[in-house]
Amino acid sequence: MADATASDAKTPPVVLAVDDMKANLAVIKAMLEGTGVDVRCAESGEAALRAAVVTPQPDLILLDVMMPGMDGHAVLARLRADPATSQIPVIFVTALNSPTDEQSGLLEGAVDYITKPLTASTLRARVKNHLELKWTRDRLARHNADLEIEVQRRLQENQDLAARLQLTLSASGLGIWEYHHDDDRLDWNPDLCRMLGVDRAPGTMAATLPLIHPDDSKLVLAAIRNPPPPGGAAQVREFRLRHADGHWLWVEGRGQALYRDAAGEPLVSAGTIADITRRKEIETERQLASVVFTGISDGICITDPAGRILSVNDAFCQITGYSSAEALGQTTAILRSGKHAPAFYEGLWQQLNQHGRWQGEVTNRRKNGELYSAWLSVSAIRDAQGQHTHYVGLISDISERLQAAERIEYLSSFDPLTDLPNRALLNDRLAQALHNATRMARQTAILLLDLDRFRVINESFGAMFGDALLQGVALRLKTLVRDGDTVGRRSGAEFGFVMVNLEHERDVIALAQRLLDALSQPFSINGQQVSLNACIGISLSPRDGSSADELLKTADVALSRAKHAGSNIFRFYSPEMDADAARRLALESALRTALDNHELAVYYQPQVSLDSGRLIGMEALLRWHSPQFGTVSPAEFIPLAEDNGLIVTIGEWVLKTACRQARRWLNLGIGAPLRLAVNLSARQFRQANLTQVVSHALADSGLPAAALELEITESAFIDDVEQAIAMCHDLKKLGIKLSLDDFGTGYSSLSYISRFPFDKIKLDQSFVSDIIENPVNAAIATAAIVMARSLNLAILAEGVETEAQARFLRGRRCDAIQGYLFAPALPVGEFEQLLTGRQTLPIADLPSVGENTLLIVDDEPNILNALSRLLRREGFHILTADTPSAAFEHLAKHPVQVVLSDQRMPEMSGSEFLSRVRQLYPDTVRIVLSGYTDLDSVTSAINQGAIYKFLTKPWDDDALREEIREAFRLVKERRQHFSAGPPP
Repeated sequence: MADATASDAKTPPVVLAVDDMKANLAVIKAMLEGTGVDVRCAESGEAALRAAVVTPQPDLILLDVMMPGMDGHAVLARLRADPATSQIPVIFVTALNSPTDEQSGLLEGAVDYITKPLTASTLRARVKNHLELKWTRDRLARHNADLEIEVQRRLQENQDLAARLQLTLSASGLGIWEYHHDDDRLDWNPDLCRMLGVDRAPGTMAATLPLIHPDDSKLVLAAIRNPPPPGGAAQVREFRLRHADGHWLWVEGRGQALYRDAAGEPLVSAGTIADITRRKEIETERQLASVVFTGISDGICITDPAGRILSVNDAFCQITGYSSAEALGQTTAILRSGKHAPAFYEGLWQQLNQHGRWQGEVTNRRKNGELYSAWLSVSAIRDAQGQHTHYVGLISDISERLQAAERIEYLSSFDPLTDLPNRALLNDRLAQALHNATRMARQTAILLLDLDRFRVINESFGAMFGDALLQGVALRLKTLVRDGDTVGRRSGAEFGFVMVNLEHERDVIALAQRLLDALSQPFSINGQQVSLNACIGISLSPRDGSSADELLKTADVALSRAKHAGSNIFRFYSPEMDADAARRLALESALRTALDNHELAVYYQPQVSLDSGRLIGMEALLRWHSPQFGTVSPAEFIPLAEDNGLIVTIGEWVLKTACRQARRWLNLGIGAPLRLAVNLSARQFRQANLTQVVSHALADSGLPAAALELEITESAFIDDVEQAIAMCHDLKKLGIKLSLDDFGTGYSSLSYISRFPFDKIKLDQSFVSDIIENPVNAAIATAAIVMARSLNLAILAEGVETEAQARFLRGRRCDAIQGYLFAPALPVGEFEQLLTGRQTLPIADLPSVGENTLLIVDDEPNILNALSRLLRREGFHILTADTPSAAFEHLAKHPVQVVLSDQRMPEMSGSEFLSRVRQLYPDTVRIVLSGYTDLDSVTSAINQGAIYKFLTKPWDDDALREEIREAFRLVKERRQHFSAGPPP
């Protein structure tokens, strides 16, 4: 911005910021820092009026509207009423953002209207634009004034010359000289003496020579010695003589010989001396004026009173397209575009005749018919009698400047990459939509859409690829909105949608789903296919807010919640989200100082072998005890640390702390042969210096590399598998172990897991929590164990809390477990006691399958007792459960062959329970016993093989005993069949 005015001003432009709040003044000053602008501040209207007249005066005033005492409107009125400040441009800067307020401000004389909150780019662009416009107007005014003075001077000089010529003719004031060559005598008349400011002549040529300018002396002596003969043309020379006061006069000397001797040598010469100093000055000034006239970049046109063109300069020809010959003699009407009404020109001539000048913006037409915008300044030249003799017009082509201003205006409202409305315009459209919705009693929705993993795509394929992808996204999104709705780009990969005149919430749901579906279709960029996912946050007015700021805030909260929920989903705002967001911000602020304030601690959770029950390792887990929030769950603060980047610093601290502690236990003889497991976050894993960090941690602590195991989640390497594989191999070179954490929650593809140098797989606790009763999770866990063993990897199950879960996992050959069944994560002191006590997990032998075990499930205790008494006489090992959950516990702990279940139970029906049992324990024989007949569900279960038989209550004792005996006979036959193997 400083460059725009540096050519004509030694001091930077002065901007006066007026606001009654110091914070707002500080924001404005910070936004304009580095722009070359001298920002002055005033905290009231009265202070602003005083500052406006201080030299140097402000070039631009940023004026707040709502101020106590004298508001912005009153200050503007005072500024416009004072001639000393009336020409200073004023921009209203206010939180009032209605079109009515803006129109009122502009009508009062403000040159622009900026609404709060301010953005640095908008403020800088507006300030720069108006400073350049003011500088241009001031420059044009100066040029016009200079030209007017120049024309006036030239006309006056011509008049002076005419007067002098008349005086010369009437009474010559020429200096006359006479020179006698034989005795070197030189005589001057009184006029010549007065001309040079002396009382008498020097007397001789020798005495006169010092009065002649050194550069001219040879010329003068040659002319004196060789004058033209008598009767011939007088010899004329221009030279300089020194005045008595020391300054040089330009003179014109004329002379010839009056007498000659017989040899033709001059005896007496005579002539005149005329003072031409003024003429020389005029010639110099004329040359200067000519240079200005021809060299100025602005067009100059001089006309007679009738408007006929008398003279134009080269710039005029370049601007208009007319040559000088074509323009001369024509009237200025050849420049008219037809865009101005006759009243416009009538007003121009009226002001010109009354005030002698007019200036303003006009639209003219070039010779080729092209229209252009120009700044025209016209001055009237009057003679001594006050009659108009000429008009001088100064024309500046401002088309490019206006185009630049239009471009700036466009950039202030639109995104140049996608041509979508930018954040400012989107906010304005939202505010307008809310205003209209209030009048029409309709809803308005704002949807904020953020592209998932766009940063990864941009980094992988380059910025040009990313820009092309964003343009493709914008084109696709524009086709999905209704007429009257607005789609805009808020920031890098975030878009916004304003839905107006909304009748039903389902319309928003439909749009959100269309947006997600559209983005999931592949984009083809330079032959490369790319698919995108997105998250959307939605808020509705008036339910979630009545102003644009409130709606955007709530939509941001909903978008954040959508991002945390997963990918390719949308979320509506709810008040609970606002509370969560406030807590999230407070937690993030507190987390930044938690490490320095020693609020973080490393706990250790034991890992136990399912073969021996002994402790084989421990996982270092981070805990946060905040003075403000108490104990904060890792599930709450770890994602925060991931988002803001603190996880890198915190993770390095955890690694170093855990390694030092493990080394200490080794030194005490209580830590061998345990292995320390430390989690690596996705951000940590992507750090280029990760191997150096791990190496330094091992070297600093002295912990053997083989005693360290780093746990890596699938999300850490799924974006760039090749780079992740290379990083894992680099880590393995250090001698440490690697494990795949949270297995099953991500992609879990064998095609890439087999390429990584993992030593262990950790089964996520989400599959373990209901493993004994959920067939799907049980099948996943079983498959994971089989896969790990096929790849020669150890497998550990997380979150094991019950003996039944441990038995289930052990029965499927899981190597180790970790969870509350053995111990939670413990602080250093308690974990050290556990190590010292050498506590083990009791591992019972797996029960024999030879015993006939019957499991009876019924929610009525009297039924359980009656059936137990009836069937115990048969010698069966009977287990009873009053809920399906208790039954699943028995099934996990004991080898059950026959299950007898009631059909109608509160937790789940018997047919559903037995369907799960079939999936978990397919070798069991399953019987339903019930007094209620739900034919559809029971028939379906029988058809699917979940139920062997259906018996009704009340039962016949003998018939029931026989059915149970038959069920066990069926179990025995199956065993014999499988033990015998297939027939030869």
